Parts: sequence; C-alpha cells; structure tokens
Amino acid sequence: MTGAEGFDYRTRSNGEAVIFHHGKLAKMMRGEEAAAFLKDVEAGDPQEVMGTYVGHDGQEQKPGSAGKSTGPDSLHGNGEAHATKDFRRKTG
Repeated sequence: MTGAEGFDYRTRSNGEAVIFHHGKLAKMMRGEEAAAFLKDVEAGDPQEVMGTYVGHDGQEQKPGSAGKSTGPDSLHGNGEAHATKDFRRKTG
C-alpha cells in the first residue's frame, strides 16, 4: 500500500456498496457505480481503489481548501481577522 488505509466496504442485498473510513461512512454507491467499484476492488489493491472512489488519494489537504492560502494576505493565519481581547474577571 502506498497511501490510503483504514478503508472498509460492505455490500448490501439491494446492490448498494458502502465505503467506510475508520468506521465512518465515507461513500454510498448504487447501480452502475457500485458494480464498477466492486469490479475495480477485485482487480486491484482494495485500499487504493476505495481511496480513489472516496476521493482520498494521499493528499493532506482538507476538503474544500484547494487553492486557499495561509500567507499574510489570507483570512486565516495572519492574526488580523479577530483582534486580541483582554478579559478581566469581575469581582463582587
């Protein structure tokens, strides 16, 4: 195995195939997609195939963060989005 791991899949009597990643539902497939998935799992490395179908191919980037920068002009990472506040404890 090169990158993907922690995947497991189950087939259902109605033809669905369900992929789990570390015990959590990652993808549910029906019809032609489920049949193609099962064929691919039989032909190749199951962990890599499941990773490909789910969309995890060894990338460390979080979903939806493609193209976002953490440089000084980005919202995250520059510390200017939320100014620092000093809180005082109320007494009495």
